[in-house]
Amino acid sequence: MLKKILLSLIFGGIAVFSYAPFHIWPLAFVSFAGLLWLIADRSKKQAMLLGLSWGIGYFAAGIHWVYISIKQYGELPAPIAIIILGFLILYLSLYPMLFAFLLRMANRFAGQFSFKQLIFLAPVLWQLTEFLRGYILTGFAWLQLGYSQLDSPLKGYFPILGIDGVNLLLTILCGLFVYCIKTINSKTPKRHTLGAFIALLAILFAPILFNNINWTKVNDTRSANFVLIQGNISQSIRWTREQLNNTLQTYTKLTKQNFGKDKIIIWSEASITDYEINQQSFLQYLDNEARAHDSEIAVGIIDYRFGEEGYQSNGYIYNTLLVLGEKEPYQYPTINRYKKHHLVPFGEFTPLESVLEPIAELLNIPMSSMKSGKAKQPQLQIKGFKFTPAICYEVILSNLIWQNFSPDTDFLLTVSNDAWFGDSIGPKQHLQMAQARALEFGRPLIRSTNTGITAIIDPHGNIVKKLPQFETGALSASVSPTTGLTPYAIWGNWPYLVMMSLMFISLFIKKRL
Repeated sequence: MLKKILLSLIFGGIAVFSYAPFHIWPLAFVSFAGLLWLIADRSKKQAMLLGLSWGIGYFAAGIHWVYISIKQYGELPAPIAIIILGFLILYLSLYPMLFAFLLRMANRFAGQFSFKQLIFLAPVLWQLTEFLRGYILTGFAWLQLGYSQLDSPLKGYFPILGIDGVNLLLTILCGLFVYCIKTINSKTPKRHTLGAFIALLAILFAPILFNNINWTKVNDTRSANFVLIQGNISQSIRWTREQLNNTLQTYTKLTKQNFGKDKIIIWSEASITDYEINQQSFLQYLDNEARAHDSEIAVGIIDYRFGEEGYQSNGYIYNTLLVLGEKEPYQYPTINRYKKHHLVPFGEFTPLESVLEPIAELLNIPMSSMKSGKAKQPQLQIKGFKFTPAICYEVILSNLIWQNFSPDTDFLLTVSNDAWFGDSIGPKQHLQMAQARALEFGRPLIRSTNTGITAIIDPHGNIVKKLPQFETGALSASVSPTTGLTPYAIWGNWPYLVMMSLMFISLFIKKRL
């Protein structure tokens, strides 16, 4: 059993190389197929242990960079940071463990290595546990397996089924592969082996037939002139009062150098590290400058709304993106703004506050008591273009983007501060997930960050232009919007849910598979 546990750790760990910056996408199949092979005929206890060890390998390799946030910027001793990271990895590993347990619990519906178990039950249960991972305590849906397939033939499914659909198809393919190998090696091959092999090839290579379909069309009659400001302010000093003026000077200087007719200038998430009500004179100055130069600026800032008992009591803090330089002069609070809806646990709020508040106090993260904006908000309008915005982590939530997306959306816009993750693979993974959103909705995606990776992504999910990480600068590009809708933009997750429902119903068909 020890050898199998070590093998499951390896299978989990190698999956990280299927994501950015490595992009070895076949390893995602090897990783999950390996998990299925190990647990399909084990006892419930053994399967749980193997699922847990696979999860530990998967998340230890995939999100080890969280240590940088905890140790370097939470200013905790290394042993404490390692313990906290260990608990996070262990918690996330409970979901693969739950998957393995449920798979073996359902043995009477789907026997070991059966068609039902591997092709119907396993993908449905995996998606269920992944949903729970992305939902409980507001969730942490980082590194869903489907993101690894942006360079594979499965890329063509993103505009049709979205990330959840690609996740489902990937697990089905793994099940088909394991089923074929197991039955071929068995002394009594099953009759479904040939059909399973054909289905595997069909699902994997079918997207080639519609990869060249342009679900949306570039509108060459319109063009937006973007300037994305990357201030490159170190996280260790970013929130200090001494640094605030230097930060404002850096962003203002880069902005003034790039003013021009019809320019759309985008600052990063919380680029102004202060409450909006404290920066009224600066915002009015910037607003007037932008209008005088026929430009508009999207600025990340923290909005503090007064509580019923005054400034210091019961106030509401929002992670906000607002627009300056419009026809009407800036006057707080403006309407053309977006408030972040999906907050990051411990980074922006404390879940189960009565129980977990000591952990939040230990981490000592600035602005970690924020409130959520509404799930559905009006689009940002900048220089006559309409933007569906997302702040930082929100860009990995395709369903949230879908709720705010509109047929007349011109661009997707995301701002972020990935300085938390240092020079690790975290920002590369984050950018990869943003690429998937552009592909799903068939819209160019504009991404402005503090330390990188600031980038322009085309409607096919390809990076057109980007700035190097940890460099102060401005990225300029002229980008035309797209019109039309992808199937995913129209239907969202409904086709995926129909697929899941049909697979679930198939489990109860009495005919032996």
